[in-house]
Amino acid sequence: MTMAGYDRSRLRKVRLYGVLLALLGVMMLPFYTMFSSTLKPENEIFSAPATLVPSDPTIQAYLDVWTQTDVLLWIANSFVISLGTVALTLALAIPAAYSCARNDFVGKRTFLLSVLVVQMFAPVVLIVGLFDVITQFGLFNTYLAVIIPAAAFTLPFNVWMLYGYFKTIPVALEESARIDGASQFQILTKIVLPLTKPALVASITYTFLYAWNRLLFVLTFLTDSAKYNVPRGVFSMVGALQTDWRMMLTVSVIGIVPLLILFAFLEEYIVAGMTAGAVKE
Repeated sequence: MTMAGYDRSRLRKVRLYGVLLALLGVMMLPFYTMFSSTLKPENEIFSAPATLVPSDPTIQAYLDVWTQTDVLLWIANSFVISLGTVALTLALAIPAAYSCARNDFVGKRTFLLSVLVVQMFAPVVLIVGLFDVITQFGLFNTYLAVIIPAAAFTLPFNVWMLYGYFKTIPVALEESARIDGASQFQILTKIVLPLTKPALVASITYTFLYAWNRLLFVLTFLTDSAKYNVPRGVFSMVGALQTDWRMMLTVSVIGIVPLLILFAFLEEYIVAGMTAGAVKE
């Protein structure tokens, strides 16, 4: 490569990294603002002009949250709701996606397209009908009242993603196992699912995040404060006359920590699962 070509290549990289850093800065600014506000004294949060760096940093808000709120209970409830939604979603999505990937039957295309229809409706549009169903089945004020609707809205994405991934697994592998005497259940659990690990992790992560951040279902179907999740706990701090924004922001920051840990451990599988089937060979 000539010196001029080397300079052009280097200039392109500088521009690329500059654009990426600018985009990253724009995306991270709300999170940084939220975090920095938790370290400010209360009178500095709404000071004008606004400050990006706390003039007198303090962790008093974090100490107050631990002693004055049920943040640990909210986090525990978020885990119950999120893990329950993941379990129910995968229990339905895996057999549905696998059946569609391995079988040709009348109405398969219609079924797959119909599954997507659910994704076209915002949950708030269906909330009244869902409320009737939940109360009719006696599920009001139970975790299932939140888990079942959340699973219904995450199911389409999971069915389609797993369907695409199952299609990439060679049928010959399953036929060899069948010749060796393996049952269909053994083929699915011991051969297909281990090969589908990246897609499963991506499904689990997407479903977990969706359920973790749900406020509408908890707000509508749960009145017992002992079952509040993190978003509902934050919402409960909104007062009629006064709202403690510093405490709300602090609980929000604490509620994000488990999600960051999840992403840190599963980032590799998430990317692999999201891009699976994107390239047709």
